[in-house]
Amino acid sequence: MGKTRKATVEVPDEAMNKSRIVLLAVVVLALVVVGYLSAAYLPFLGRPPRGGEDVIRVPSPDELRMYFMVRGVISTVNAGLVIFLLLTYVQIYLKTRAKFTMGLIIFTIALLLYAATSNPLLHIMFKPYSLGFFEALPELFTTIAVVIMLYLSMK
Repeated sequence: MGKTRKATVEVPDEAMNKSRIVLLAVVVLALVVVGYLSAAYLPFLGRPPRGGEDVIRVPSPDELRMYFMVRGVISTVNAGLVIFLLLTYVQIYLKTRAKFTMGLIIFTIALLLYAATSNPLLHIMFKPYSLGFFEALPELFTTIAVVIMLYLSMK
């Protein structure tokens, strides 16, 4: 019996990257819609709001104190660990001058900015500016870090 050959079609890397970018854009757009819908409607599921009644329970002072303490300790430890990681990547970059390592440095800086801006002590210092864009900064830096990793992974 003769061997049969399977026909293979090679897709150029450029076409593959474009399709990945389009897929990524569609997924991000879908996630934005899901995020908006869940934030707008999920708190009200099962409990329709009644004349001015808050759906979200206000935490007690003890709960807030514990939250700030735990979150402050964890974000401070994260910032310290990320600084060590950043120094490690800088040393590697100085030896190799690899573009990938430069991407890791930028990624690590985004993580450091996340750790710094997620610390509740920083939010307390800028209390007049709280609740708004400032409160979303940690998530923005996480998004930047993920985009950097996706970019490096597609290279």
